[in-house]
Amino acid sequence: MKLGSKTLCFLVLIILSLQHCQIQTGGSAKEDNKLSKLSESKNLNSSINSEPKELSCSIPITMGKVYGTGLSKFDQTFIFTELKILLSDLCDKKFSHLLSLIHPNQGLYVDAKGYWTIEEVKNDLKDPNGYFQVYYFDQQKLDQKKGSSGNLTVREVFLSAKHVSVDLYVSSSEEVEAKFRFVENPKLERYLINPSFIKSEGNWYLLRMF
Repeated sequence: MKLGSKTLCFLVLIILSLQHCQIQTGGSAKEDNKLSKLSESKNLNSSINSEPKELSCSIPITMGKVYGTGLSKFDQTFIFTELKILLSDLCDKKFSHLLSLIHPNQGLYVDAKGYWTIEEVKNDLKDPNGYFQVYYFDQQKLDQKKGSSGNLTVREVFLSAKHVSVDLYVSSSEEVEAKFRFVENPKLERYLINPSFIKSEGNWYLLRMF
């Protein structure tokens, strides 16, 4: 009887512990809902990948300095997360999440192209000879486009930089410009323009591409 009572008590403790863990897990899942949804779209910190090309491509990025006031820590983290998503897509050679980061009415400013509507961006992403494919991913096509060899795509610029830091310049609580810093290879910074973000209805959108 003594052995049976101890076993029963032990089982009760296990059940109570499992219930406690489930309650804790359910509560934490509700916190920071915006950031969790954004992060779920691309697992940027996964150490397990089935494709070798993804394992070999890595663009480490850290938050640098924030210049100006009026930007909350939450908004800083939100913008930083969007930049991480874009760099992860850059590694994958496919901007799978770009359209979701563009304001449906404001569109996107693309270097040398001016402002594109979200539909124009969508069409270009599908084009194997489009702006994004040539200037961001395909060095051979970029050389042909420029009529010279040894040109760097945006992807190669970031990979050559090895490690990236990003500073944020706050114009207002709804307008922010980002500046990529390449600590080991600062000369590569000249190949990029500064991306910018706007806030609309509580969400941050990419307004200008890097």
